[in-house]
Amino acid sequence: MNTPRVNWNPPLSRHLVQSGVFKTDPFCLVDVGASGGIDGYWDIFGDSLRAIGFDGLTNEVERLNALGHPNRRYYSYLVGDKGYQPATGVPDTQPFPLTSAARAQEITKRSFAETYYDRSGQCLYATETIELDQFLRDNPMDVDFIKIDTDGSDYQVLRGAKQLLSNGRVLGIGIEAQFHGLVHDESNTFRNIDRLLTGFGFCLFDLEVYRYSRSALPKRFLYRMPAQTEAGQVIWGDALYLRDAGRKDYESDWHITLPPHKILKLACISEVFGMEDCAAELLLKYEPMLSGLVDVRACLDKLTPTVNGEKLSYQSYIQRFEANPEWLFPLK
Repeated sequence: MNTPRVNWNPPLSRHLVQSGVFKTDPFCLVDVGASGGIDGYWDIFGDSLRAIGFDGLTNEVERLNALGHPNRRYYSYLVGDKGYQPATGVPDTQPFPLTSAARAQEITKRSFAETYYDRSGQCLYATETIELDQFLRDNPMDVDFIKIDTDGSDYQVLRGAKQLLSNGRVLGIGIEAQFHGLVHDESNTFRNIDRLLTGFGFCLFDLEVYRYSRSALPKRFLYRMPAQTEAGQVIWGDALYLRDAGRKDYESDWHITLPPHKILKLACISEVFGMEDCAAELLLKYEPMLSGLVDVRACLDKLTPTVNGEKLSYQSYIQRFEANPEWLFPLK
């Protein structure tokens, strides 16, 4: 999953971690499709990160566990919804078999998963399917963020996590989404993912799309692998959903009240994904509730960007914008 617009140097998040805010309330991450390991940008939480990962490639799971990373555990399971039945007798609009990426894999006779995800080269797959709701009932964890990248069953993962998504504790979800597929209300397509997540009080915050040329006239690949191309049809995307708790009526609309530590975690997630403005909105709205944990004004200063080489306090930054919005126009 190539998550869009990641901030690898988030000063607010670093400040909160170093100040010990999350020492007794760690940031908890679930990674479904964890081949390659937990994404590096989560390292900002340091010892305050607790993560579990799932992947169907058994040797890759063994390799990741052998790294001995503290507070991270990987499981060789397929994750989905045991009751899910794919639709039959409906059109399938998925164009991937027609792409240059698919044709390149045929020409080279190389399995994408074996070549790029399973370093053992054996491509041994798990056979047992679990649901996140089931796993977390047996292994309780106060999940803050879920990343899902299964290459084909992302919607089913959400279906198997409806209890988790409805408890109001999960703050965000990063998910791979297909824009094409079976024409059905329960297919693994973006429109169904969006409908399910918005129904649980999440809001789309970011979307990065990936284009694939057709094999009839292949275009240059973006990476040194047969995957996305520089131009072509939009086929896949990475979507980021968060709780838009900075909105005035969020609590009354969704009957969800987030405690102070969750608000700070949501602000950190927003910053990590390049939305410092949303983090600032949270801090301003919940300043009275957060003032016992952090210096909110100092936190806002951490979020404030440098403009034209000048670093201002949050207050000065807003004052300058209010006096002259054109200050933030491009220089040329």
